[in-house]
Amino acid sequence: MQTLNQITIPVWPLEDNTIVNNVSVTYRQYGLPIGTAPVILINHSLNGDSDCMFHWDGVIGQNKAIDLAEYTVICIDIPGNEVAKEIKYDHLPFDKITGRDVAVLFWLTLFELEIEELFAVIGADLGGGISWEMTTIFPKRVSNLIPIASSPVTEDWLVKEPIAKNEYIKSIFYSIDISRNRHHVLEVAQLIQSNIHVIYVKNDSNYNKKELRRFYTKLNEVKKNVKFYELDEIEDTIYLKQNIEEVDKVVDGILEKEYINNVA
Repeated sequence: MQTLNQITIPVWPLEDNTIVNNVSVTYRQYGLPIGTAPVILINHSLNGDSDCMFHWDGVIGQNKAIDLAEYTVICIDIPGNEVAKEIKYDHLPFDKITGRDVAVLFWLTLFELEIEELFAVIGADLGGGISWEMTTIFPKRVSNLIPIASSPVTEDWLVKEPIAKNEYIKSIFYSIDISRNRHHVLEVAQLIQSNIHVIYVKNDSNYNKKELRRFYTKLNEVKKNVKFYELDEIEDTIYLKQNIEEVDKVVDGILEKEYINNVA
C-alpha cells in the first residue's frame, strides 16, 4: 500500500461562512513526481478512501488506463472517512460540511502541493459529485471531468438510498448540488471549460434516469465537448474491480485521446 501522507490546511472556509482552522488532510500520491507530468485526481466513493491501488485496481498501474509511467495521480481523503483513525477530527462541524466544502478543501490541498491545474478529475458516485463541484469552483483549471455513475445534483434526482461508510459521508453525498445559491444547473454546467466525459451505468437505479437524460441532452445542445459512455453494470462502486476491464477500456480511450490532443 502506498504511504499515507498528511498535510495541514491552515484555513478551510465552509459554505455557510464557518471557518475551520488547521485541518489535517491525508492523501496518497502515485506515479511520477509532482511537476513532471500531467496530474490526475481520483476522488473516492461513498465507501472508498485514498487507497486507489485497491479501489481502482485494474484501471491504475503500469500500462493501465491511468498509467503511472505517464501521470502523477493524487487521491485525497475526506476528513472523517475513518482512514486515519489516529487523527482527531473532533473540532470539525460535521453537520455543516457539504460536498462543495470538500471540493474547496481538495483544491486547497492541491494548491499546498503546488498543483494549480488538473489534466483530469475522476470519481464514482460521491467522488463524481465532488468532481462536478470542483470544476464549477474553477471552471478553467481541469482539462477533463470524468464522473462515473454520478450526478451534479444528488437529492432532487436520487431515487434509491445509497450505502455509505457512515452517515457523515452520506450527508456530504446528499449535499451535492452545483446549482445551489447559483443559477440553474444547466447554466452552471455550461460555464465549465473542461471536456466532460460522462460514464453512466445501464442498470443504475440510484438516479432518476429521465431527469439525468433531460439534463445531459440539454447540456450537449449548448456545450459540444460533452461525451457519453455506457457501462453495462457496476454492482457497487466500491468494487469497481468486479467490472474493471470494462471501466479500464472506457477510461483508457478517454485519457489516451485527450493526452494525445493536449499533452503529447
